[in-house]
Amino acid sequence: MDVCAHYSAAAPTLAAPTSTQEVWKDECLLCFDTADVPTGVSVCLTCFASGCFGPQRHAALHHVKTGHALFVTLTRTPKPREPLTKVQVVEGPEEDAYDYTRTVRCVACDPAEGRVLPQTDELERVTLGVLHARSSSHAAEVRAWEEELVPCAHTRALAPAAQPLDLRGATCAECELTGNLWLCLTCGHLGCGRAQLGGAPGHSHGLAHYEATGHPCSVKQGTITAEGEGDVYCYACDDARIDPALAEHLAQFGMHVAQLQKTEKSMTELQLEQNARFDFAMTTDDGRALTPLYGPGRTGLRNLGNSCYLASVVQALYALPSFRARYNTETHAAHVAECSAAPATCLACQLGKLGDGLLSGRYAVPAPGTEAPAFQAGIRPAMLKTLLGRGHPEFATMRQQDADEFLQLLVEQVRRQPHAPLPDPTTPLAFVLEHRLQCTRCGGVRYTDEVRDVGLGVPVRVTERPTTDRHADAASGRLYEPVTLDASLAELTATERVPYRCPACAAEVDAERCTRFKTFPRVLVVQAQRFQLVNWVPQKVNVPFMVPLDTPLDVHAFQGHGLQTGETVLPDDAAEEAPAAPEVDAEALTALTAMGFSVPRATRALRATGADAEAAANWLFERMDDASLDAPLDDAAGGGAPDTSALEEMGFTAAQAAAALHATGNAEAAVAWLFEHPEAGNEAPEAPEAAAGPQPGLAEAPRYRLASFVTHRGPSVHSGHYVAHVRQPSGEWALFNDEKVVAAPLHSDGRSEDDASVERLSQLAYLYVFCLDEDLA
Repeated sequence: MDVCAHYSAAAPTLAAPTSTQEVWKDECLLCFDTADVPTGVSVCLTCFASGCFGPQRHAALHHVKTGHALFVTLTRTPKPREPLTKVQVVEGPEEDAYDYTRTVRCVACDPAEGRVLPQTDELERVTLGVLHARSSSHAAEVRAWEEELVPCAHTRALAPAAQPLDLRGATCAECELTGNLWLCLTCGHLGCGRAQLGGAPGHSHGLAHYEATGHPCSVKQGTITAEGEGDVYCYACDDARIDPALAEHLAQFGMHVAQLQKTEKSMTELQLEQNARFDFAMTTDDGRALTPLYGPGRTGLRNLGNSCYLASVVQALYALPSFRARYNTETHAAHVAECSAAPATCLACQLGKLGDGLLSGRYAVPAPGTEAPAFQAGIRPAMLKTLLGRGHPEFATMRQQDADEFLQLLVEQVRRQPHAPLPDPTTPLAFVLEHRLQCTRCGGVRYTDEVRDVGLGVPVRVTERPTTDRHADAASGRLYEPVTLDASLAELTATERVPYRCPACAAEVDAERCTRFKTFPRVLVVQAQRFQLVNWVPQKVNVPFMVPLDTPLDVHAFQGHGLQTGETVLPDDAAEEAPAAPEVDAEALTALTAMGFSVPRATRALRATGADAEAAANWLFERMDDASLDAPLDDAAGGGAPDTSALEEMGFTAAQAAAALHATGNAEAAVAWLFEHPEAGNEAPEAPEAAAGPQPGLAEAPRYRLASFVTHRGPSVHSGHYVAHVRQPSGEWALFNDEKVVAAPLHSDGRSEDDASVERLSQLAYLYVFCLDEDLA
């Protein structure tokens, strides 16, 4: 077999990839073909981008765009594996787990299948370099399951006392515990840690030692490795840290790390192990395995490491008619044929790639070599996750995230993409809320519109009930009265009294305010606000939330009607100054600072929530990662007006922006505050509505039907597991549990707490997606 002219032309520049070059060898950049499919994944030997010789012929497309002709096609079969003995990500050569074949092809000679070329010595060296190169996808995911820990001032300033310790058979200095022991890196005191969820018991004697002595840092004794690593905790920072000189510090106690061996699970391993328990049964109540589903629209998404929140939201969105019309095999092919951007950095490419992967059915097949019930291998949305998380402090990590926050992020990113001539798939999600405010003295009214891009949070009333009820919350041991969606919508739209300075009365009065729908979305997303502050602790409350499964949802009663005949609009007062920073309740401030919040953080929370301590604490727990809340307050008189330009550019009025900035002290928190306080700044003139153009949504109240829902199991948004249920065209339901896609039973007999039935899990869901009847036909 002879080489071709294209090889001869490229041969002088062929070289194995260097350690700094990106090598895309895990899957095709434009589809989910991998080395596990018969046609494999093909890597360009010039730029190391990946294509395929599967149905989409992305290798040929790469040649058309770049002129690069030579590819190595990688296919593989798994070697027998030893069972895993611990939960971890091992960064090592993945090729050691598979038998690979490497085939060099020239796409210029044969665009369809690639002309197979003989393996010369040079090609052997280059293709072997590709095989052993660290893949770009893997390089972005090595951090999976690991916290990004950093040193702190306390670990850097450690100066342990030089005193040899004999820790053989040691116990806690204050009790008899022999595990979960933490060694003080200042004096060598050995104290037990906190009781660990799913781990060893503990009585917090290590924490008590810090409180008594002020010694800030300890290391978990059983996690110290011969490499000088271990779980270090700084009590002063109240966070896990790294001690860069841990080996040297332990040597002061006569401990030589080269002689030590890890004997206990790290905190990360314990957390992962606990997360794995928050799964959903893949069997019916009588123990029969749920039936796996395959085919178009039934493709599973492999868990990338705490990515179930992404998988569940994506399955619900890509089941919508607007997303199916925008992102599918045909529209994806049309886009990539014209796109000049690098596929790995083009969000439109990756959104289309996902649509092709989910909807085509090519990957919704039983995984090879699996026993019944044969689940799918699933596709990996790694490139999309990387793009969506780029630059984001939370979504760039591999930590578990809030599904509703991810939904907001994804819809915003999709909305920013160019779509013409195709429609924007997020348009059916948008609608307008009408906020009505009426002075109880003069009767004047003000109407304010709020455009929502997606979703509406509704309150979930918590009422405990006797302990003999089947709706028990196994996690907390509490039982709750069920709440209906109708009742929550009624509570959300109910009229309430608030203090108000009326510009017509020029006096402090009471006002009545309420929020209603001005327009309705074609797709209504409802977030059940399950994460609440219970006894000053943020918890998820598993209140049974009753939504109509097979009957329509009628929202006519929650529609606003705008300015009515005979109503008088409250006057604008353009000269009125922005409100001064409000005083806060001293007792509430003391309560919050006693919980460990800084004075600026606590003050901003009290201002944002109306000086209610419990509501303020709940507000703070939702913003734990916002460091700007700790910035010094600037309440000095005569300090000048705050800069409201950024908020005004987002559509808020100057008075609204000023009120929010006075309440929160920073623009990011001010945005959230304004959505929670739509009446703020009503004394200032409103922008003309006519200039805003047509408003999104339907003018008449439609009848909705439940299309999908996302359920979370676990005590916190930062742990646990998400799954999605999606109504199928047949009217039956499918359960999407990462890569496992099964037919979901409709009813439950109530015997299992973790059953996957629609009836049971719809009552415990976090997000609900309702569509118009005609859109589900």
